[in-house]
Amino acid sequence: MPPFNEDPVELNEPGHDTGESGEDGNIWLRGLWMLLFAALFALAETILWVVALVQFLWMLFAKEKNELLVDFGRDLGKWMQDVARFQSGASETKPFPWKRWG
Repeated sequence: MPPFNEDPVELNEPGHDTGESGEDGNIWLRGLWMLLFAALFALAETILWVVALVQFLWMLFAKEKNELLVDFGRDLGKWMQDVARFQSGASETKPFPWKRWG
């Protein structure tokens, strides 16, 4: 039997990038975006606490929900969801301001 001299063939899943085409720079840039969005996410959590407190007080005294706070809370929650998807790698789309708010 003759010696086997061929190099093994590496198979990749479709759509899977091996990072050989200059993707390392993009990974570092994405890491910077992730740090920025992590800080903004923490700020959004604080804003959400404030909105929840104001909404509670509004409901306590006015006996009804403030629709502006409802809408803002819904939009803020959607933005936080978009950030979580970007942070976890489930999406490549950056959240607002690169994407429409709400």
